[in-house]
Amino acid sequence: MLVLASLGSWLPFAIVGLIIIFFSVLFTLRYQQKRHRDYLVTFICSVSLIIALLAASLLPTDVIFVSFMKYPNGTFKEWTVNQTTRDHIQKYVEVGYYVLYGLVIVLAFLVNPFLFFYYEEKQEAQIQEEQRLATRIRSAILWTLGFLAFLIVLIILGIFIPQLATLPSDNSTTEWDRVKYLIDHFDSSKVEDSISFAIFTISIIGFFLLTVYTGYGSIACPLSLIRGKRSARLQQASIEEQRLELQNQIRALKARYPRHVPMPAREKRKLNELEQQDAALCRNEESIIVVRESLLFKCRYIYRPVQIIIGLLLFAIAALIFISLLLSNINKCLHFVSFKEIFAQGNQTLPNPIDRVLTWTGQYYPISYIFLTGLLAYIIFTSLYGLQQLGIWYFWVRMYRFSRRRTKPQAILMLCSLLMFIVVAINVFVYLLIPQYAIYGDQHYTSINANGTVIVQPCTQFVRTDDCQMTVMGRIVLRFFYKVWFFGAIYFCLSWLYLIIFLGSFVLKFCSTRESNIQEYTVERLLEGDDDDDDDEPLIQ
Repeated sequence: MLVLASLGSWLPFAIVGLIIIFFSVLFTLRYQQKRHRDYLVTFICSVSLIIALLAASLLPTDVIFVSFMKYPNGTFKEWTVNQTTRDHIQKYVEVGYYVLYGLVIVLAFLVNPFLFFYYEEKQEAQIQEEQRLATRIRSAILWTLGFLAFLIVLIILGIFIPQLATLPSDNSTTEWDRVKYLIDHFDSSKVEDSISFAIFTISIIGFFLLTVYTGYGSIACPLSLIRGKRSARLQQASIEEQRLELQNQIRALKARYPRHVPMPAREKRKLNELEQQDAALCRNEESIIVVRESLLFKCRYIYRPVQIIIGLLLFAIAALIFISLLLSNINKCLHFVSFKEIFAQGNQTLPNPIDRVLTWTGQYYPISYIFLTGLLAYIIFTSLYGLQQLGIWYFWVRMYRFSRRRTKPQAILMLCSLLMFIVVAINVFVYLLIPQYAIYGDQHYTSINANGTVIVQPCTQFVRTDDCQMTVMGRIVLRFFYKVWFFGAIYFCLSWLYLIIFLGSFVLKFCSTRESNIQEYTVERLLEGDDDDDDDEPLIQ
């Protein structure tokens, strides 16, 4: 039976792992510059995505393992009656988490920063190739040393700060004592605390990125599919009208200053601006013509209904996530004691729709696994959509934009690093979203009420470990948030920010005009030289 349970848990993980490898390589190749592709960047970005996505995909396997350990009537199965056996089974999952998270730390603090600054460093054209290469490597190493120093500080803090954890001296509750029992039962070493501290520090960065990009993408993507794009015919007519007006202004300006009449500097600047605007509109006109002549555009009446159905389905998932997270947060506020205990307050009063659905589908394996994996895939997909649509900004200055087959090496490294941070934060997001299912799956336990009747109840984080078996991720999250409580408070506050951005993005996207059929050129993009590559391929969305 143990072999069957292991096979039922690890086989889907292996299948998902193959899909992750295929997706990571394809994604990196799709977004990199086509003509100036760097295979080292392709390899590192692919590996970064694979490791981060594998770490996130361990959660469904983790939940399935503990769900397999009990019968629906609340009793443990014969092969999991012994607590030592259960801990031994979960040891492999725990090792998987720490190995993958350790690799994430190495990539996030050493490998990716080194490559990013190596490609960011620019030298003058007259410098010899060997000197330029040596200079780039030296400069990249110096910048990477700063990240290494920051990592060392995190490791040192991770050794000492978790050891300072104490129970609150006042407002103590029975639930808090039970959580303390769980933490004491699954005590951790200083090495585990150091890795956890570094990972959860990365996760805070990732969680903030998740609130922005996923909060926007999770609602903007479904609405874009439902609303569709602007009319390509009207868009082309508008571009032609704008070009005609610009060309008339250019001709009028040139007519005022024949060849033998010098043109003032002010008029030269104006003429140059008009010509640049006309060049950008010319590229947009070429792109929209290619769109209208494409086979996909001609079949739009066939796939448009399917697009609307998919959009409505994704909108329902987005609304379900929003409602579940909102109810989970409201429940924490209703039972609020202090920020030191905020992480330990699960669903006690208000129902959680996703929690209920996952618990119900848990009895129909592998539907629950597919549902939870699909939820993680939806969060990752909408994060990618948000990153592509919003780009990376430094205050009001856009640092990088992401376009298919046109993203520069340092931009694709930044994209993969940000996505890696977001994926690391997904496990904490899922815990805040569905705290009960993320910790215990669909397990139940038996209890005796005041009348002496034996009743079967779903497992919660306020039961003893003898009654239910926690997931490895639930144990790591609860243990760390207990020892470093302010991390849990930060995540709780950021979850409210996610809800605010979700609502704001909904209003903004609903009131704005429909998306363009192309990624429109601007004068700034032409001056940046974004069209140096693939001149024969317009920026078609």
